[in-house]
Amino acid sequence: MEYSGRIIKGIGSFYTVKTDEGEFVCKARGKFRKIGTSPVPGDLVTFEVVEDGKGYLSEILPRKNLLIRPAVANVDKLMIVMAASLPKPDFSLTDKLLVQCEIAGITPVIILNKCDEQDEEIREAVLSQYASCGYAVLSLSAETGEGMDALKAEIKDNICCFAGQSAVGKSSLMNALAPELSLAVGGLSEKTDRGRHTTRHAELWQVCGGAMLDTPGFSLLDTAELEPVDLCKYYPEMREHLNQCRFPECVHITEPDCGVKPLIGSNIHPERYSRYCKFVEELKEKRRHKYD
Repeated sequence: MEYSGRIIKGIGSFYTVKTDEGEFVCKARGKFRKIGTSPVPGDLVTFEVVEDGKGYLSEILPRKNLLIRPAVANVDKLMIVMAASLPKPDFSLTDKLLVQCEIAGITPVIILNKCDEQDEEIREAVLSQYASCGYAVLSLSAETGEGMDALKAEIKDNICCFAGQSAVGKSSLMNALAPELSLAVGGLSEKTDRGRHTTRHAELWQVCGGAMLDTPGFSLLDTAELEPVDLCKYYPEMREHLNQCRFPECVHITEPDCGVKPLIGSNIHPERYSRYCKFVEELKEKRRHKYD
């Protein structure tokens, strides 16, 4: 008998699929490996249940987007969690996550967690660099519950993925939203102030009229293949000024008559621009070694 539903969890080669008839655990058929595709949480799939009650995935329906790390499909919003205290924000990671959202057509929401112990300088840095670009920034605390209603409103009717550094409170936020999950929470190492990884697999949970996905903590992101000249298109504060440059291939670093560079310090935050320049160099380096 054939069913359809959405994958909510994958462990090894077994996937839990939620349907109107309930949840089924299915094994991926070998054909997915042959075509180089792996099912991931968020995928809409069809599957069949054979006589012995075992389920087998038959088809992955077309995806509207796919994140590589974390591996999840059909995401509506990416909740980028940062800490208002420790660990100190990794702004480069946040920039790259935002670019990934722009490429994939995902709405980013920046969450500044731990506002009950917030460092005012961190809060101001986050607001000045991201809220000024039009990105939503929520200040809240998983510990006290402050601001959680705003987070619930963002999740409603959406599939949301939580991402960010370890120990910024992703699992704590999800536990606050749905205490029955009892997700493991990692603290900070006293010696390094770096978080210990706690989550072992990605899982989609039905909460707040939508769904959220907990993912392993990470500090590096595998960016999509991207030409250096195209990077600026994914920075909202740059995008509207690109037609003011003298050269169509301008990357806004050393070129003359650039329409973007004069805006540094006003429309464009200097620190975000500095990281953009480093990101361009990273992409150039990847391009040079692409076929090594």
